[in-house]
Amino acid sequence: MSESDEVAQPMVVSKREVDDQMKSMMKDFEGDADKNSWVNFQQRVDKAPEQVVRYCRSSEAKPLWPIASGRVSKSEIPNCKSCGGPRCFEFQVMPQLLFFFGGSNERESLDWATIVVYTCENSCESSLS
Repeated sequence: MSESDEVAQPMVVSKREVDDQMKSMMKDFEGDADKNSWVNFQQRVDKAPEQVVRYCRSSEAKPLWPIASGRVSKSEIPNCKSCGGPRCFEFQVMPQLLFFFGGSNERESLDWATIVVYTCENSCESSLS
């Protein structure tokens, strides 16, 4: 094999082919909430694969959940221990951070799908005093 044969040539895939593949995958996943949620998660992550933190502090903001069955309902989010007020989504740590930690795919290695952080909507500071 010559040296030029060893160099990998870039593979160009048309947007139409990618869209057709995604439609085919979505068709297979219809009816399964976890699989459908995972495809949506992957589509969003593919837009910014290097993003490790998603930040949006707002009472209307919602985290991007990788699976439907792991979602936390509003009633499961405890109120602020300092003021008793409700908490809202502030940021989430994405699984891509594992790559930067040098994570491996071994069974016992550090792993998560997402880490979601909720903070007091009132931004109370009584816990700081």
